Amino acid sequence: MGGGGRPVGGLRFVVLGAVRGWRGEGELALGSPQQRSLLVSLLLRAGHPVSAAQLIDDLWGEEPPAKATGVIRTYVHRLRRVLGPGALTSLGGGYLLTVGPGALDVQRCEQLVAEAKESQGDAETASTLRSALALWQGEPMAGLPGPYAERQRGEWAERRVAVLEACLEAEVGTGPGATVAELTALVAEHPLRERFSELLMLALYRTGRQAEALSVYRDADRRLREQLGVAAGPGLGELHRRILAADADLVAPVAPKAVSAVPTYRAAVRPTQVPADLADFTGREAQAEALRAALRAPHTVPVATVSGLGGVGKTALAVHVAHGLAAEFPDGQLYADLHGGADGRPTRPEEALAAFLRALGLPADALAPGAAERAAQFRSLLSGRRVLVVLDNARDAEQIRPLLPGGPGCAVLVTSRARLGSLPNAQVVELPAFAPQEALNLLGRVVGPERIAAERGEAEELVRLCGNLPLAVRILAARLACRPGWTVARLLEKLSEDRRRLDVLRTGDLAVESAFRFGYDQLTPEQARAFRLLAVPEVPDLSPGAVAAVLDLPEEEAEELAESLVDCSMLETTPPDRYRYHDLLRAFALRLEDPEEEPVAVLTRLTAFHHAARSRGEYAAVGALVGQCAALPEPPSLGLLAELLLDASLLSDTGQATRPLGHAAKVLLQAAVRLGDRTAEVRARLVLGRLLTEVGSEPSALAELLRARDLCTAHDLAGRLLALAHASLAALFVQVGRPGDAVEGFTAAISVWERLGDQRAVAAELLNLAGAFTELGRFEAAVRVVDQSLVICHRLADRELEALALDSLGTIAHDRGEFEQALSHHRAALALLRPDDRRRTGRTLLRLTESLRALGRGGEAVEAAARAVEVLTLDGDRRGRGLALAALGDALAGTGAGTGAGNSNAQARAHREEAYEILAAIGSPEADRLRTLIGPGGPADRPRRQWPSWLPA
Repeated sequence: MGGGGRPVGGLRFVVLGAVRGWRGEGELALGSPQQRSLLVSLLLRAGHPVSAAQLIDDLWGEEPPAKATGVIRTYVHRLRRVLGPGALTSLGGGYLLTVGPGALDVQRCEQLVAEAKESQGDAETASTLRSALALWQGEPMAGLPGPYAERQRGEWAERRVAVLEACLEAEVGTGPGATVAELTALVAEHPLRERFSELLMLALYRTGRQAEALSVYRDADRRLREQLGVAAGPGLGELHRRILAADADLVAPVAPKAVSAVPTYRAAVRPTQVPADLADFTGREAQAEALRAALRAPHTVPVATVSGLGGVGKTALAVHVAHGLAAEFPDGQLYADLHGGADGRPTRPEEALAAFLRALGLPADALAPGAAERAAQFRSLLSGRRVLVVLDNARDAEQIRPLLPGGPGCAVLVTSRARLGSLPNAQVVELPAFAPQEALNLLGRVVGPERIAAERGEAEELVRLCGNLPLAVRILAARLACRPGWTVARLLEKLSEDRRRLDVLRTGDLAVESAFRFGYDQLTPEQARAFRLLAVPEVPDLSPGAVAAVLDLPEEEAEELAESLVDCSMLETTPPDRYRYHDLLRAFALRLEDPEEEPVAVLTRLTAFHHAARSRGEYAAVGALVGQCAALPEPPSLGLLAELLLDASLLSDTGQATRPLGHAAKVLLQAAVRLGDRTAEVRARLVLGRLLTEVGSEPSALAELLRARDLCTAHDLAGRLLALAHASLAALFVQVGRPGDAVEGFTAAISVWERLGDQRAVAAELLNLAGAFTELGRFEAAVRVVDQSLVICHRLADRELEALALDSLGTIAHDRGEFEQALSHHRAALALLRPDDRRRTGRTLLRLTESLRALGRGGEAVEAAARAVEVLTLDGDRRGRGLALAALGDALAGTGAGTGAGNSNAQARAHREEAYEILAAIGSPEADRLRTLIGPGGPADRPRRQWPSWLPA
């Protein structure tokens, strides 16, 4: 492409598929889909300036965003950094992209089509056009947004069909038999494109299949009449007439030997290349059945792909499935490991094709020179045969496309760390790590079930520390099998040391780290940096915003990087929009030193992100992050960590939060005391005290909260922390039956909030004070302070607080025996709550259930409790779900609801048992009441509720 500017060497691009670019051998990070759309607009006009207005129109059409010009400048700036100096310049209010000759696949395509027009003979024409067709790697400009990309996508898709027609026309002239399968598939894919039907008729006729050729005409004519209301066109009609007349000119001349000709000796060759199946292959029934179903798809060339991280057992599964399908592919099985040789270079398509062609009987001196020509030979040799092609350890779709058969009958089974959904007719099967029982089964099959049964608990922990990764389990099994004197416990001891875990997971030529290393070495520099840095925080998972903070990138760019790691199985994704590592993969990532970034900087950025986000659902991540940072010799931003932890504990009203936040508070407290940070110490003690109150450890809670209050007084921390200390102590006093002390504490807290001018906090604390008055039986005083709270709620227009106030009035009315009035207040509160405020909705429903039960309205009570279970389950409030299940059990007990009283009591017992399991696991004191209610044969025969490990000794 001509035009001004100096050609830039070393750059090359493809747009006939997913848009990609390289400088030399290194792939370029071209940015978001919209940024790639802008690049396509410049590439397809390379050598000519494109105005900013035109680019805006290309990307957004008639509805550009308000700051479209700024977005264009941002994209251009990023692309200049990626492309290097001299490639993208400003010119006359627009932008000029300059690339070297042949640097763009559409350029090479047009050049090959032009050469085909000048070629001598059909064989040369077909070979040249096949080379052009090989440039298409899927849907042109796949996935790119914008009107221009959409138009170009359609134009180049149509262009491919036109080139394919010309190619097949030439091939029908040289080797018609080899084209029948491909043309049959194309007629099915493009039923109204008459030229494909014409060529199929001609190919069939030239191979002596006159009746089938005439049948093609009849089918085409019928389709055209039924779908378009027109008869077959003159081309089809004339060819039909000439076939009926046995026109001698239709018979093809004897063609000279061409690369696409089918050898006469091929039928005698039946390759069986798939490696041996594993004698102890275990599990994977669902995935194996999905692969078998995909590979049996008729009327096409099915492609089934198995994707997953290294060591998850992709090859073992593919080999197992291939052996099971041997009888359904009687013409053989081809196998290629596309990893490559010892040098780590992936196998090039032309190398794999050469091996396949030789296996199918083609002499070495008959191999075509290039990948496109060999691909044509391959398709020709497979025409009319049923062969299963197994492509193991594929790097990407580009490596695979030339290795796909051309017509029905064959099938392709691919394993890859990458998701290869862009391949035609592909069905992707994601392969996760084993389920725990599958991992145990494999361990037992290798070392013997008796040995595992003797140390069942240790074996379960062993596979858990392996992350249930099949390769890791197999390595440990092999070590145990060849050391009969070892116990499982001895190996478990070796594996339990985090820093040595990957060293233990190797035996002979098997090593988990080697499997991970291969995947890491395939990453781009940007992906490799992201892989290293995202492993630094010891958190269970990361949100897109947290990923952006860790990588210090805009969220869109960071999320794209994370998704690219998911696509190559170096990261996992879980709903809703979370990213996490397999445990062993994280251990591997932490071994990789980052030459540019210190871990402390990463943790500091993530701490700042969570502090700004103040998300209620991030308690697990916050707890892990604070615990990790506080354990460092010099914790970064200790004050910020303490503030973050306290905010998380105030926002997280769920039993699930107690363990991660409690452990973090314990570690934070140790750091604060060691470093003499009194403010951080107060925050840590407040968190511990509130969580200890929640799990019913009242003496320990009292000690922590009194110490926090005293520190506030001694060190002049008379603000928010003092108010929280008073309020937290008051809540504890309510729980232990000291409502008088609670009134004093809540009153002190209100006084501090008023001095600070925080009216919302005052309103909320007044409601807590009302609860303490209610416990004392001082109902008028309780109503009076709720009314004071309502005045503030109305002034602030705070519907949420107003709902809480109405709920408090309902509780007061219930305790006074005014159950109808209580129902009215609770229902008014529910009407004010937002649909997405599930936690408060669920807790209000629980109080509504109590009032309904008090009125003897058992059926309505069951409905309210069941709704509470549903709402609190959706919210993820584990403690709330446990309380709701207990309430549902209480409502069902003795009501006769359901199909009979016996059935009702059985349901009540089942709900109470489930509630007990939940509440006991989080150390909730409500579990003790349920344990007594359930009686013999249930949880009463099991250990009492579990006390969290973070409780003070």
